[in-house]
Amino acid sequence: MHFSTAVTALATVLTLVTQGSSYVIDVYDSDNCSGGSREVNVWDNTCATWMGGFKSYKPKVYGGPHQKAYFFVPGNCGDLTTSFGGHWADGGDGDFQAGRCMNFGSNRVVNAASSYRG
Repeated sequence: MHFSTAVTALATVLTLVTQGSSYVIDVYDSDNCSGGSREVNVWDNTCATWMGGFKSYKPKVYGGPHQKAYFFVPGNCGDLTTSFGGHWADGGDGDFQAGRCMNFGSNRVVNAASSYRG
């Protein structure tokens, strides 16, 4: 019985630690979170380019405190002054909410997503 309780407690702690070190989004090949999708884990203070282009996304898990989500097109992980987004990825933004579909508009294809301290 003690072993089972300890394993459950450890799993809970690891889940909380994981959630605090990255944000997770589903990215979609089409607007309005339709078409093919992939799950993307964007670690805090990094930029992800491996997922290929996408047109919309849906947040699943929030990142660490004071992290902002930025998106890049046409380059990968370019200059933040040419990025768009800038949503608080820690759940403190009215737009970046778990389960809410976000579109980039104008049939725009995004190539990278980052999480930087805001």
